[in-house]
Amino acid sequence: MNYIDFNIGLSISALLVCMSNLIFTIMDKRIEKPQNKVYISMQCLLAVNAVCGIVAFISERTKLVSDTAFEVLTASRYVYFLTHTLLAPMFFFYISFVVGRSINWNIRYVRHHSNVWDILVMTALVVMELLVIFNPFLHWTWYFDENRNFQRAGGEIFIYVQSALWLVASFVIVMHSWNILSKNRKYSLAVCYIFVITGILIQLFYSYIYMEVLMEALGFSGVLFFVENEDDRKNVELDVYNQAAFSLDVSAALKNEIPLQLILVRDIRFNRTANLTLIGKIDTNAIQKLVCDYLATKTKKYHIYAFGHGVFALVVYDKTDEETRKIADSIVERFLKPWNISGMDVYLKSSIMVIALPERAKSMEDIYYMAECPIPEKYRKPVLQGDDLKWIIRTSAVESAVTRGLKEGSFEVFYQPTYHIDKTLYGAEALVRMRDKELGNIFPDEFIPIAEKIGIIDEIDEFVLREVCKLLATGEPQKYGIGHINVNLSVLECMKEGFAENVVKIVEAFEVPKKCISFEITESVAAKDYRHLEEVIEKLKSAGFMFYIDDFGTGYSNIHALFSLGADVIKVDKSVLWGAEQSELGMALLKSTIEMVKAMQKKTLTEGVETEKQIETLKSLGCDYLQGYYFSKPVPKETFLEIINPQHEQ
Repeated sequence: MNYIDFNIGLSISALLVCMSNLIFTIMDKRIEKPQNKVYISMQCLLAVNAVCGIVAFISERTKLVSDTAFEVLTASRYVYFLTHTLLAPMFFFYISFVVGRSINWNIRYVRHHSNVWDILVMTALVVMELLVIFNPFLHWTWYFDENRNFQRAGGEIFIYVQSALWLVASFVIVMHSWNILSKNRKYSLAVCYIFVITGILIQLFYSYIYMEVLMEALGFSGVLFFVENEDDRKNVELDVYNQAAFSLDVSAALKNEIPLQLILVRDIRFNRTANLTLIGKIDTNAIQKLVCDYLATKTKKYHIYAFGHGVFALVVYDKTDEETRKIADSIVERFLKPWNISGMDVYLKSSIMVIALPERAKSMEDIYYMAECPIPEKYRKPVLQGDDLKWIIRTSAVESAVTRGLKEGSFEVFYQPTYHIDKTLYGAEALVRMRDKELGNIFPDEFIPIAEKIGIIDEIDEFVLREVCKLLATGEPQKYGIGHINVNLSVLECMKEGFAENVVKIVEAFEVPKKCISFEITESVAAKDYRHLEEVIEKLKSAGFMFYIDDFGTGYSNIHALFSLGADVIKVDKSVLWGAEQSELGMALLKSTIEMVKAMQKKTLTEGVETEKQIETLKSLGCDYLQGYYFSKPVPKETFLEIINPQHEQ
């Protein structure tokens, strides 16, 4: 077989593949990112290798009779080794960019973030290249014998070992980032490794077959179409990256511990005050495009991500807090000015957040929560940054805790006893408490609204009801004088179809008498939908349950409608009792409240009782029942059973 002609064909094929890849890359304008530049560099190196192969094998024919041909052969071999030894390190750096281990070539970044591993890597690269550079004088890697035949030296084995280590290192970082790579990238990189390793092995064991460069070129072709091609990562309309790309890239930065800052430009919308007559006349897509083009003047376009309408994220690497804040402030200033669309001046609003990673957000869930959560009016500022974001971080953490709370057993039911006016035991109220393994104790005022927002308040309420039923099913509370236990209801749960029927089903499953359970709903909640609540309460009362109105005196309810709900007991809020001790007007309010309840032929239970004097006052006013720290604070089940046990006082 004529191996010279065969190898010339392989070299020409490799050159054609490399040139095709280069032309396609440049025509498709994939030249901006550091990743793109490394890919182009690898293709150029392979093209040089292919040209060296063509020249070398043509010169091979006449090397014995022509000194010029031999010199050309020697030079081509030298250039080949000089450039080919760079391919494995370049591939390592390319993979580093693909998986997010490296993000730019910035010298300041390298100076501040280099570690021992990076220093060793660069040292190995320099040593390997020096072996080739000085080979014409020392013949460490290869040489031509007296018959002008190519011979390998010990240094070439060292180069092969070094190249193998580079490939292994690149493979390790791919595996480290496997979960944050898209499916196409995983497959194309796997195929590339197979081609590259196959080519190296063929050339290592069959040095007369010039297969390595062609196999590498073919492997990089797959990378071109499935890694360099980012069509699935692009927002085509805006020509920036999409939300999927944002998730992968920022996840990679978090995993590789690369510090960065996010500038979230969110809630982009019309300024309704300034654009009242324009609403509905302007193409919102045009607004998005205009804003996106402006943001591209603040950072590189491949660091801009768009997800949904009205939210952009700018990923800022290697800048101080002050530098990033200047960018954010300039964006705020731009939104104070009109945006010209189709000859019309349009004013826009937006919310700007600057989030330092990983200090202020440690997961993609945290970041998306910040991008989407509503901002209460009291927290609004032109730019939210640093400590301004604490409330979001806390809310996000609590939301995560609430979401996993039932599964992890974070919720517990506490009980607070209630008493007759003569201090004899009357009943109790069941109150849910939460202790998260990470956040510790979380107060109901914090986790209840979040549970309602994320839609699991009904699961929590059902958990409380089941726990109460379990306790009542033992018969111990009744034995010690507890007539019934109150369970608080969420208005969101009450509004659900089949709510009353589900309650009855749960209680009957535990074979607990319905008279042993009462339900409470707050006055402010009750004011929202009297008609529907009246139907729910009627079903519960007809089934045998009692019903309480809680926190009476704090809202602005329609009093007639409130009392028409059919509550058995009205709970007077503690603020009304405490106000009675502060002024005559407060005392008049407490007195009139109790008198009004009695006139409606309802019973009263006053919360917040803490002193003997308060009890005497309530007794003189005709209050029926008491609840407060004078008797007991809310306590766990075991402590509650001890408190209500008659032997407890002995």
